[in-house]
Amino acid sequence: MHMRTKSALVVTVGLLLLFTVMVSFDYTGRYVSDRFFKALKETRAGSGKAHSLDAFMEYYDWDSVCVVLPGAEHDFSTLFGRDYMLAPRKEGGWSLVFIKEGAVNAEISVDPAVLGPPSSHEGGCIDRWAAIFTLTQDAQGHVHMVFAGH
Repeated sequence: MHMRTKSALVVTVGLLLLFTVMVSFDYTGRYVSDRFFKALKETRAGSGKAHSLDAFMEYYDWDSVCVVLPGAEHDFSTLFGRDYMLAPRKEGGWSLVFIKEGAVNAEISVDPAVLGPPSSHEGGCIDRWAAIFTLTQDAQGHVHMVFAGH
């Protein structure tokens, strides 16, 4: 092999590796999840205070949020148009999936021991401007998210 061929091969492999890492690295999902759970930890459940989901997390780069309850069907796609697979969840776990321009932008997998699924919500998506919720506590002391108007 000539030196140019070797260099071209090294550059090609390096670019392919970089592209693979960029596609698989989920910085936005972790960023949104960390902000959500930090805000949840700092908020007292049962106060009756309504929260706007985007202001609650201080994250505004999404158009709608979909509540994916255990066993629910979904039809999400990635930015590249491929089918989106939900992140693994614990038994009874549920997700908030953030959509931007028709594609999944971020996902928060929620452990039901930390925050129970919305009790009066049947799943589905909510526009960002309508994603208003309160945190309630049931008789057993479990915290639940309740969306306004649902």
